Amino acid sequence: MAALQQNVAMTTSDAAPPAVVMPPPPYRRQPGESLVPTYTLTEEEQATLDQFRRNLSDLQLPEHQAFCSDACLVRYLRARNFQLPKSEALLRETLKWRSEEARFDKLDVDGIMTEYASGKLYAHGFDRRGRPVQYQKPRRQNTKPNANQIWQVAYTLEREASAMDLSLGVEQHVLVVDFKGYSLFNAPSMSTTKAVMNILLNQYPERLGDAFMVDAPGLFHVAYRAISPFIPAQTKAKIHFVKRSGKGGRNGKMDPEFARCFDDDQLEEDYGGTLPSTYDHEKYWAQEKLYWQQVLDMHEADTRAKTEAEPGATPVASRKIGGDAKGSEDASASVSAPPTPSVVSRSPSASSPRPGYNATFSVRV
Repeated sequence: MAALQQNVAMTTSDAAPPAVVMPPPPYRRQPGESLVPTYTLTEEEQATLDQFRRNLSDLQLPEHQAFCSDACLVRYLRARNFQLPKSEALLRETLKWRSEEARFDKLDVDGIMTEYASGKLYAHGFDRRGRPVQYQKPRRQNTKPNANQIWQVAYTLEREASAMDLSLGVEQHVLVVDFKGYSLFNAPSMSTTKAVMNILLNQYPERLGDAFMVDAPGLFHVAYRAISPFIPAQTKAKIHFVKRSGKGGRNGKMDPEFARCFDDDQLEEDYGGTLPSTYDHEKYWAQEKLYWQQVLDMHEADTRAKTEAEPGATPVASRKIGGDAKGSEDASASVSAPPTPSVVSRSPSASSPRPGYNATFSVRV
């Protein structure tokens, strides 16, 4: 479809990035580009993967077929120790979730924007292996428990996936949770915690590379013990409890665990690195609105091509991303498009077209 080949590459610049937190630029993949794996499957594992693909021959929706790449199937197999029946059940549940709930074009844009407004959660930069990094700072909690808190997590994971360089075998992200100022007043509710855990473990299995818990207090350890039985052993092994500062890294200011994954210029300055850590919501969201609008336009063009081919079909209305830092009463309100931001490319393929996308969120890996 024409929409799937559309080039939505952002403007690049040789200028230094602004001294504020900015979302990672989407990786510009060639259409049809697939992951170059950094692992080797055994003969038995390859046979299981081949059977997994044969079992999915009944999938009819193009977005489901596109989602089920070999890299995706291997992640689901790893999540269930290559037990095919359990892996297939998990994948089919995810496909159902994506079709019925996680539809990019149905999300409350302004509601999610409000969740981002305080800088409590955002994607920023990459570690030494090229994995996008997500920062969470619970002390900046700005809303009461609601569905958009969950969708903010899912959307951020999708944005991180859009920035993963497949040619380098990148298929995971890094999580940094800063517990400075953590208390009962800003701690997520148990229901929210369980919902987020479900998203992370069941809808995005094996997407987590490493998780750093910075200065985790006793209150968190109590909550962690409560949810620990639901966390797979392989996921627990990725969780590291670290200090805000240490003697690691080139500058001698990082916790040794941070120094294992980050160079000084890849980690925010709050943790011993030199990456800017000032969150400016207006600048951050201006770039996110541009990205979101481009993906939404691609979805609408794709949907329009399908519906207009049907006799008596209802025309597809265009939707514009609107709102400000406080959110908008009308999610479909049209606003002036934000200026195209300058994005410093990290990839030699920055000028190549973005890949296709499907109706459930954006880029698939």
